Amino acid sequence: MSRGGTVPTCLFMPEPGGPLRIRVDVADRFMSRLIGLLGRSHPPVTDGGLLLIARGGVHTLGMRFAIDVVQLDRELTVLKVSSRVPPGRWVPAPRGTRATLEMAAQSLPPNLIGQRFYCNKDYP
Repeated sequence: MSRGGTVPTCLFMPEPGGPLRIRVDVADRFMSRLIGLLGRSHPPVTDGGLLLIARGGVHTLGMRFAIDVVQLDRELTVLKVSSRVPPGRWVPAPRGTRATLEMAAQSLPPNLIGQRFYCNKDYP
């Protein structure tokens, strides 16, 4: 996975009927992770999001909209999904979290736990 500030990339997940594709910005530096989606007046588009490369939980303090939060392990396998997290909340990370995907609320299909995302470079 590319590193260095906020880097646009794409995640894929094979699904029946075709893969789920998500355009993401990768936030792997302290400031880009800290700012995250703060300051935006609207959530990301439904096929876009922010991939935070960090082990901890995330917050929605100061946000203006609800988001979906997907916590991933080092292989980008889904560990936990928190749907429609409203502003002003804390989402703790389960053990083994290495990255977190933040997306617009209700933009993900159900039953993602245990499924694996692939980075555009790693897609089979």
